[in-house]
Amino acid sequence: MKNLKNLKLENKKYIIFDMDGTLIDSIGVWNITDQKLIEKYGSQKPDLEQVQIERDEFLHSNQNSDIYLAYCQYLIDKYNLNIKNPNELLKIRWDISGEVLEKEMDFKENVVELILILKSLGFILILATMTTQVQLDIYSKKNQVMLKKLNIEEAFDLITRKEDVKNKKPDPEIYNKIKEYYNASNEECLIFEDSYTGILAARQAGIEVINIYDKYADIDRKEIDKITDYKISNYQEFINLVNDFYNQKIKIK
Repeated sequence: MKNLKNLKLENKKYIIFDMDGTLIDSIGVWNITDQKLIEKYGSQKPDLEQVQIERDEFLHSNQNSDIYLAYCQYLIDKYNLNIKNPNELLKIRWDISGEVLEKEMDFKENVVELILILKSLGFILILATMTTQVQLDIYSKKNQVMLKKLNIEEAFDLITRKEDVKNKKPDPEIYNKIKEYYNASNEECLIFEDSYTGILAARQAGIEVINIYDKYADIDRKEIDKITDYKISNYQEFINLVNDFYNQKIKIK
């Protein structure tokens, strides 16, 4: 792993953010959602840690084109749920999570400040997420907590969603599409990711990646530390780096 102070910020032009766990604190919502789903339509109530471990293992090991539909089929089979149609279960899953996403979801600490700083400095900001447009609409149109701080659709120059790619992370397709769109070199790009699969996608695309700490990724912490280029505990660390770099540039001038 490299020292963050050695990152060549002057070479960067495109700053790319993942969403769930990176831009927003959302992973815990899906643990609660899946627990409620299993309890309501099955006969078990797995604990939240078990729910996350099982979902992570499934998402890591499957490459289905509609991964969350396949995940709903997995839940039906594993927990013998009363609902046998994965499309119906997927809709119910969205309904359960929708209210929480709309009323309780928020940005990670200091990330809004970082985005505003980067925009003011002229960086091109990109959102690269496996999140669906349905979820994005909640965050950018309905969630008043988030809207008071930042409008996602206005803040990012480009948003690439689940619907825009065939392959989910760790496949690098989403990052390769962004490079192709801007005709950008690997050296011009920098990615923020929280999860092992996201970091692996960034590395396979040949782009430097910063791991922003998220407690829900602790299950993969050793693997993350092995492959990430840089890591930060919070966004204030990167804000300090940006401020130090540009203050130094100003002094030199």
